[in-house]
Amino acid sequence: MSHILLERHLKISVLKPVYLFYGEEEFLVRRALTRLEDWLAQKEDLAARTSLEAGEISLLEALTEARSPQLWGGRQLVIIWRMERYKAKELAALESYLANPASQTCLVLVAIGLKSKDVQTHRIWRRLQEQDAALGFFRLRENELPGWLQKEARQLGKMLSPDAVRQLIEAVGFNLLDLHQELEKLVLYVGKEQTITAEAVAQLSSHGRTHSIFELVDALGQSRPDKALKVLNRLLELGEPPAIILVMLARQVRLLMRTREALRRGLGSKELAQTLELPGIVAEKLQRQAGGFRLAQLQDHLIRLHEADLGFKTGMAPPHLLLEKVILELCPLPALRHPKRGH
Repeated sequence: MSHILLERHLKISVLKPVYLFYGEEEFLVRRALTRLEDWLAQKEDLAARTSLEAGEISLLEALTEARSPQLWGGRQLVIIWRMERYKAKELAALESYLANPASQTCLVLVAIGLKSKDVQTHRIWRRLQEQDAALGFFRLRENELPGWLQKEARQLGKMLSPDAVRQLIEAVGFNLLDLHQELEKLVLYVGKEQTITAEAVAQLSSHGRTHSIFELVDALGQSRPDKALKVLNRLLELGEPPAIILVMLARQVRLLMRTREALRRGLGSKELAQTLELPGIVAEKLQRQAGGFRLAQLQDHLIRLHEADLGFKTGMAPPHLLLEKVILELCPLPALRHPKRGH
């Protein structure tokens, strides 16, 4: 399944000439696009697929592309990414297109940055919504993730134990693309075994990005510079860009600051997860980690990470060296103790 509305349209073979795909879960957006493209190829003699992006082409030019017929006829799929980047003035061209859409084109407007309230309050997006042509793709709730993972595993020919589900979410996080990629690796890893166990997840996912960031923050909270540098080197060896590591580290520090504040207000684990808009198991780990830091310490960490970001942007030093420097600033090496000399 891709989206209930899209599946309904495909079932009766009646597509809308223009769709809006919006919402933050890009993995589900891409899956729906693949489903639509496959259906068009099988049922509608798809002649061409064109992918365009705001910032690289004006909306007027993109819509002109959508109106251009194929040389040998046939249906075409035109996808315009990052629609939310177009200004209100540029969207006037879209209103004209909607009044008379190209019959040979299925046009999909993708706006990852739009939320439900944005669609409901925008004249053009609301019009598409009223036509059942605005499809929202949102992050799954915590209680929906296990079922989704087990369904994905079945489609890949495997069973996923409940403990493995929990371990996988804890190790990888709640991004569906990351989860699906890790699941595909697990399918290959277990070979002929029909059930993916928690042990298999632990063995394969121990070097996951999200898991390693948690490890890195754990090392900072324990004042273990040796461990922190080891985790950092592992991330770099896995090909993680230094800038991304810095962004993730800063995000984790901000989450810990919010966690400290929530705990100060007496919020429990469930309320904390709701406040942070994170799965419960992630909130539990943040709650545990927050105990290793003082709020003033976290604020100082954030300042130092910001200074490192400025160093990245100004080319002060190679990025990996800047990362090592900021890690040692956050978690300094213990001072060497020299034996006292006799008098």
